[in-house]
Amino acid sequence: GAGRIAEELGSAIVAGIYQPHELVPGELELCRRFGASRTVVREAFKLLSAKGLIASRKRSGTRARPREAWHMLDADVLAWRLKNGQAEPKFLFDLLHVRAVVEPAAAAMAARSHTPGTLKAIEAAFEEMERAAHDATLFADPDIRFHKAILAATDNDVMVAFGALTEAALGVFVRAASRHAGAPAPSVPLHRAVLAAIRGRDAEGAQAAMMALLDRTARNVERNVGPAARPRGGSRRSAKPSK
Repeated sequence: GAGRIAEELGSAIVAGIYQPHELVPGELELCRRFGASRTVVREAFKLLSAKGLIASRKRSGTRARPREAWHMLDADVLAWRLKNGQAEPKFLFDLLHVRAVVEPAAAAMAARSHTPGTLKAIEAAFEEMERAAHDATLFADPDIRFHKAILAATDNDVMVAFGALTEAALGVFVRAASRHAGAPAPSVPLHRAVLAAIRGRDAEGAQAAMMALLDRTARNVERNVGPAARPRGGSRRSAKPSK
């Protein structure tokens, strides 16, 4: 259906197979290629247009849009950029740096704003992480839920929208880490420190604990993909928000 066509064409655009402003295959060609009706193909175009990946003009056809137009926080756009673990290292570090800005601030907000219900969600995810500490594959799901639960505990609807970014990033980092021996157990105390600070309504402590956790993630990613992609301006610490 439309989703499959959008995924194939969207993946090709983000992979650079279609350059900015280059024509993408037209309706008739896609109808033939996928054995789909024009209605379905138009629906796929609508999906891609809403994600900022294509623009259609009456006389000049449908063209790929430049990277700065893409809705980079869209869950599909993130997934397509990170497909098959082929993401360019720079994009992994871009994700890491945004997380280093957003998540320490979110942890501080969660420390101030959590309710019994939102705290419980963070605690439940953490308990599962402890149980899965020696299995990187099992660890991934509660890890994602832990970070998303912190975003939810901020009680800020816009913060929650960063969940897709965290989910996509963690998925890739888990795949990268699993190529190397070593269970995720060492990161458990770092997560425990984040939880303890949030539980104790210690906003500054929660921010610092989340920075320490993401710093470790950055080192793991550097070990697995190499440090070449660090941004200008030096260390990964440069993304830290000022006190």
